[in-house]
Amino acid sequence: MQPRHFEAIIFSAKAASGALIAALSYNFFELPGAPWVAAVSAVLVTQPDLHSSFKASLLRVAANVAGAFGGAALLALIGEPPVAMAIGVMVTGLICYLLKQDDALRPAAVAVIIVTLIGESSRWQNSLNRVGAVIIGCLCALALGFLFDKLSGIGRSVPKKGGGEPDSTE
Repeated sequence: MQPRHFEAIIFSAKAASGALIAALSYNFFELPGAPWVAAVSAVLVTQPDLHSSFKASLLRVAANVAGAFGGAALLALIGEPPVAMAIGVMVTGLICYLLKQDDALRPAAVAVIIVTLIGESSRWQNSLNRVGAVIIGCLCALALGFLFDKLSGIGRSVPKKGGGEPDSTE
């Protein structure tokens, strides 16, 4: 099998497993809110290597904290969900631009949209639920990425039959 095909299989398995574990973990702890947020977060931060997944997780958590709480604050201040959403997305875009955080713009804006338009009566609770689900999804993806990295390292550290150096091509 070509290495590219094998990498696609491994990446897809990590993403699928991460989504499943995140959703099941969210339900296991009987947390309020939606387990799909944890599953989506796990898939979005899954990267080919653990270091990239860690960076993506930090960015996703920070962007969601800012977007969720910014959206809830605007909704409490303005009271009209569509207006709060539009202003929140605009302000989020400008803040991310000023801070040179272009990669944070989309997840932060999505958090603003979801929090302002979800329709729950407790705006702050909705924000906490969302941030909690994002953190759970990211943690599940990181744990799974760590496990995959350790398991994939096993084959590379096995010595050759002749007693030589480990085969790095496995």
